[in-house]
Amino acid sequence: MKPRNRLNFLKNSSFSQYGTDVESHIESWIASSRPTDIASLLDHACLDVLTQTFEHIGGSEGTVWLSDASGQQLTAVLNSGPDAKEIVGFEQPIGSGIVSMVYCQQQPYCENEIGTETAAHDDTLDRQIHKSTHAMVAIPFYFAFGLRGVISCVQLQEKDADEMGGFESADIEQMLKAGNHVERLLNGKLLSVALGFDEC
Repeated sequence: MKPRNRLNFLKNSSFSQYGTDVESHIESWIASSRPTDIASLLDHACLDVLTQTFEHIGGSEGTVWLSDASGQQLTAVLNSGPDAKEIVGFEQPIGSGIVSMVYCQQQPYCENEIGTETAAHDDTLDRQIHKSTHAMVAIPFYFAFGLRGVISCVQLQEKDADEMGGFESADIEQMLKAGNHVERLLNGKLLSVALGFDEC
């Protein structure tokens, strides 16, 4: 006999009528906020999950990209590497580059031995920080009931040759798990603030 889930006792049907209102309120807040404002939701718990994952899969650095309200560009709102000051705030147009492709197709992507000949790669950011991307793994980033951006992790050419082994399918799985964990953390934060349980 299958045991009863005690969480079922937590449900209250009288609350269900408010679900749509809460979702609409959160969506309205996101639509009226800049990506940098939304990034304030990424607290230490989220950062720990992401940075530990970037390190675990052998990345030089990782970046969180959030879309703007118009859906025309992705903005780098967090970066775990030494060039974070130069990278955070960089705007990637939708329709150009690997992170844009991941966002549009909503599919994970992994590419090793990226070079100038890699058609999908936009090296604008590489040139800005004077470094070259060797490999990248990127996943769509969901929270607040929808697609909100992309999480990417790269290996840079500047690392020692024996450290640039590229990424594997297992690394994609690790990134997806990290994305799911951060999604749950952000959803919990949003609901707590919207319902007045967390004053930020």
